[in-house]
Amino acid sequence: MSYNLAFWAGGDDLDLSHAYARLNDEQHVSGVDAVDRDCILQAFVEDLPGWAWDGQFLRPPGTAAEGTPMFDVYIGEQLIEFIGYGFQSEHANAVIDAMRPLGYRLFDPQVGERFA
Repeated sequence: MSYNLAFWAGGDDLDLSHAYARLNDEQHVSGVDAVDRDCILQAFVEDLPGWAWDGQFLRPPGTAAEGTPMFDVYIGEQLIEFIGYGFQSEHANAVIDAMRPLGYRLFDPQVGERFA
């Protein structure tokens, strides 16, 4: 079973479900900021010490190269999405904490809520 954590900056006055659907379909959404891929990758290094990143999968320390927990990461033009498998809440919280200082707010598509 997987769980999605979606992040974007700006667009605070948008219909969240509609914005997420468009962003997920790689459609441009006015009012949403562009993603700075370099900053995201730097956050992986600085804010997730010991995590392994292979260009698609992000794994917490102690995880085997093909094992779980892991996050399948999509870095788009306006959306960053982590699809988590076999993770604990502390892993999700670490990802959220790494994105927050960059201005990317969490949208939880499972419940349709965006968090500050």
